[in-house]
Amino acid sequence: MSITATPLTVGPASVASNRTQSRSVLVACPDARPPAYEAVVGFAEAGRLDRFLTGFYYGGHGPGSELARQYLPCQFARIRRTLRKRHDRRIPANRVASSWSFDASLAVENRLASRRPSAQQALARWRTRRFDHQVARSLERQRPDAAFLFSDVGSELALPTCRRLGIPSILSMVHGDVREEQEVLAREAVESPDFFPIYLGDGRLDLTALDWLHQRRLRDIELADRILVPSNHIAETLARHGTPRDRITVIPYAADTRRFHPRAEKRPGESCTFLFAGGITQRKGIKYLLEAWRLIRRPGWKLQLVGALPSNPGPLVGYRDEVEHLGRVAHAEMPATMAAADVFVFPSLFEGSAVVTYEALACGLPSVVTLESGSVVRDGTDGLIVPSADIESLASAMERLGSDPELRAGMARSARQRAESFGWPRYQAALLGVLDQLELARG
Repeated sequence: MSITATPLTVGPASVASNRTQSRSVLVACPDARPPAYEAVVGFAEAGRLDRFLTGFYYGGHGPGSELARQYLPCQFARIRRTLRKRHDRRIPANRVASSWSFDASLAVENRLASRRPSAQQALARWRTRRFDHQVARSLERQRPDAAFLFSDVGSELALPTCRRLGIPSILSMVHGDVREEQEVLAREAVESPDFFPIYLGDGRLDLTALDWLHQRRLRDIELADRILVPSNHIAETLARHGTPRDRITVIPYAADTRRFHPRAEKRPGESCTFLFAGGITQRKGIKYLLEAWRLIRRPGWKLQLVGALPSNPGPLVGYRDEVEHLGRVAHAEMPATMAAADVFVFPSLFEGSAVVTYEALACGLPSVVTLESGSVVRDGTDGLIVPSADIESLASAMERLGSDPELRAGMARSARQRAESFGWPRYQAALLGVLDQLELARG
């Protein structure tokens, strides 16, 4: 199947040299996911950013920060670590429109989730629709030359507004095709009823609420002029369900290869540490990983899990003594934790393209992944690709890498090289290329 893909060899200079005019783009994403911030940086550095609409954004040093630093230094130091995740010095602060209500609502929703689920659902819908309304209103006022919207942002109001005003729209899908997730949910409910309640971990698995979100995402696909996806797997799934191929562009994500890098002194040996990082949920394939580990575990090998356990771990309790649970690892400590491992394992059942898989490659870790993980791992070169929900295939791949230090060493070198070819500047250049193509098509 032929899928339209943005060339990965295009660099910022070559894109800029081919641009005959500079047009503005409005970017909307309520959270701090790296692809959103990096997109904003790319558009800003190219002189094309009109506005960045987001949730809470920390503007950096200001009177409030200075007062907190002077009078509450310990508390400010703790809070600032969180604030830094909502700030990027490369983003011009005067182009950011921050919506505090989005994050305030999330905080309240988290408190209501277990006690008043119906109120939590109502608030979640209000939050989503309010941000959609804010984006639509900004489009009306700003009249940018293009809109770059992330998933779930503009389904009801913003994307129809783009259609009405003739503003080209680009959708960045940060998840897989929801029809695939519906298939996964139906299968897991039957085949893994014990783990099904933690499909989303602490997130309450309400199928009615999930269907509401799925319907929004299907409207996104229907209304956007161009759909950006981070993996070929998602592109092929969309095409199989009828989305025209010429509306789909594949642009993988990246890792910060300066922060994430191999440990220079590490030498592959008989011992082997397997690392999983992410939500410890069934959506990430945790049952299949734990069952595969039971088949292959041996002295000198260990499986480390990075991530928070669900508050009600349920079926995970029986595996607790067989793995090393590291819990949440601070953002600053994650590169060292990852680089200390030998093999990365990420058997996700449904994903967009997990940035953690790029970070593992940057640390020189051979990876065992599924196609659904959205990883850019090349099977047999940087790691091994296995079918999802397949315990025996997963166990076999893990055992193969664990038992062969020379194979791990060769794949580790390839993994680092692979990561270096997927830097964020390449991602930014590809976005600018899509913007130009879309504008040229519109004349």
